[in-house]
Amino acid sequence: MSRKSRGDGTPVKWLILCRNTMSEIVDYYVSAFSAQSLYGFYHVVAVFSMVVLIWMIGLSYLVFKADTGSSENKFMSVLLFCEGIKASWLALEIFPYASQWERLWDIFFPLKMEPFMFAQITSILLYLSFPVYYRVNLLKFLHNDRLKRHVWYLAPSLGLTIWMFLRTQDGFAFQNASWIICTEAGTEPFIQNWWGSITDRVYTFRDEIGTCARPFDKAVVDEPAGSWAIILLGPIFSLVGLLFLRSSMKQSQREREGETAYGTLPSRSLYIGFLGKVVGQLTFFIVVLGIMPALNGGAFFEFADNIRVQYGADPTSTERMLYFIWCFTLVITPAAIGFEALMFVHASLKDTVFGIDANLRTTFTNTLFTGVGAFSFVFVSEAMENVVGYGMVGGVAIGGMIILGRRPILGLITAVSNKLIPEEYSPGELKYLKAYAETIQDLVLTEREKSLLDNLASAYEISPERLSVIEQNCRESLSIGLHDLVIRGNDA
Repeated sequence: MSRKSRGDGTPVKWLILCRNTMSEIVDYYVSAFSAQSLYGFYHVVAVFSMVVLIWMIGLSYLVFKADTGSSENKFMSVLLFCEGIKASWLALEIFPYASQWERLWDIFFPLKMEPFMFAQITSILLYLSFPVYYRVNLLKFLHNDRLKRHVWYLAPSLGLTIWMFLRTQDGFAFQNASWIICTEAGTEPFIQNWWGSITDRVYTFRDEIGTCARPFDKAVVDEPAGSWAIILLGPIFSLVGLLFLRSSMKQSQREREGETAYGTLPSRSLYIGFLGKVVGQLTFFIVVLGIMPALNGGAFFEFADNIRVQYGADPTSTERMLYFIWCFTLVITPAAIGFEALMFVHASLKDTVFGIDANLRTTFTNTLFTGVGAFSFVFVSEAMENVVGYGMVGGVAIGGMIILGRRPILGLITAVSNKLIPEEYSPGELKYLKAYAETIQDLVLTEREKSLLDNLASAYEISPERLSVIEQNCRESLSIGLHDLVIRGNDA
């Protein structure tokens, strides 16, 4: 049987095919993580995008399950889901993206773009729906229960309908795609059609590359003006949503004048998270429409331009700078949405998970420190590569400096995180909260327990007014009303 199979050649052919495929995959990732490709930064962004996507989908599910009957929860769940889809536009590019895997990308490309465009449109509709769920005086007629019950599903339904119509229209459809391929350094690239037709712009990109600096295999896909318009409208409408949210928050603060301010922090956290996302999106908007065209001779910089500046022979400093800026532009959206999710978790859970403020500050600090380190390494390596031709020397040097200066850098980041995520409870208050929550779990508070709690509050120097607020917040988080507690003597 074995001899027959060997004679047939089928197992051998499969073995050779698998070996060749593995070799191609290894070569692909070796090239992707080379110094010329910024040490795999593009793929690191893709992995980060996938992480943010999973995080946002999980958060969306948890928000929905927390109260399936709440229209507000359903609305926020849909918004978080769409934000996650927007963050994932590069996620699938962790897989090899080249002509050898064209059949794979026949599936992946629609899976990458269709949900992304749907999420872009739906997010705009959700931003405009903020006054329905967050009361704004000028639009208070929108803040009613009837609209709340329907807007959360009408917005994505309308978003899907709009995109299904637009995707077939000129200026929105992805109609043509080709591969520009170079087999080895010093040769001229050739073109291989993927779908549709080979357009004039593909020939232009090929001619601008000229002699290849190294082998590559990249796709050039139509970038419809209408789709870019939808993407770039997102930051503008997110700014409108931010203004709605700010107006509602300020209004809430005015209504609470003379009362304790502790209950306003969730609104503040949600606002800061959305503000961070808006700042990130506006930065993307400015870079794409302002900085990149200025460096590109006044022309709009497309994804396909990345091929020219990355693989052309003897790239200029400006072209390398274009490539560097473009790569870091790609991380703005997932990073901004990740920050939004971080602050949303704080806004949603701080009243039910004691100490979440400190945990989130630690996460934020570590993430930002890692990001600063990675950015510095790549930036200095790129600069040294252009100046002296030894980029790794600069990367190692800046890495050593960051390690030596870790303490002051972390101190600065911690100061920023303390401003963004202020401590809701002091360490002493957290300890009292834990003791109080454990004591009232059985809905019975004996005189002895009450006396011990009073002594604990005194030891931590918690004022009676603050104590009342802390206990009320605790009972609300546990869904226990004051009338539910039974206070009795020790012998009862």
